[in-house]
Amino acid sequence: MQQTKQWYTKKEILELYPISNSTYKTRIKNIDTSKTKFIPSAVGSPKRLIHVTELDNLFRQRRKLSKRDYKQTIKWVRNHNWDYIGNIVPVSSSIEDLKNKMRFLFGELKNQQIEKNQLTLFYTVEKNPNDNYYHAHFLINCERDMIDQTDIKSKIEIICETNTKEFSRIHLEMYDTAFGKGGAFYSSKQTYIFYELLG
Repeated sequence: MQQTKQWYTKKEILELYPISNSTYKTRIKNIDTSKTKFIPSAVGSPKRLIHVTELDNLFRQRRKLSKRDYKQTIKWVRNHNWDYIGNIVPVSSSIEDLKNKMRFLFGELKNQQIEKNQLTLFYTVEKNPNDNYYHAHFLINCERDMIDQTDIKSKIEIICETNTKEFSRIHLEMYDTAFGKGGAFYSSKQTYIFYELLG
């Protein structure tokens, strides 16, 4: 059985979370001392380690990304709280076609919001395993009382053929927090051809 990693270095934390070196320093100022320890370093000061149970409390929360933070997108997505997860597999879509479909979906959902700037949509475009076309995985964060699953599905059906007995073309479900960050990791897995964060 694989042991879960218990202690993380600053370098490992910066690889997992979309934060800067200065943000790291600011957030550890008031850390519970029982959740941190120091080990000797071959050179320089001792190395600080932070317990896994403190990581999300300290480093997960992050404002929306600016354009200059583009390289932090995947880390941000994996640490964000999402409301819905899904994918679409159109009959024959190119990369550009899927970009247009997902941007259209975002626009349609945005129009339904009562309170503006409460919608975030992240999607990746991935090649189909058995043909030369593409499909998209997506994550949606919105106010659930403004946009529900039925609203989202009806908009998705504008851009993708509906499910049949033979083939599932639309998959949409509420993001299950029991899976932690697993759904966000899956939706941003490294096999993507293109990704975009809207909102």
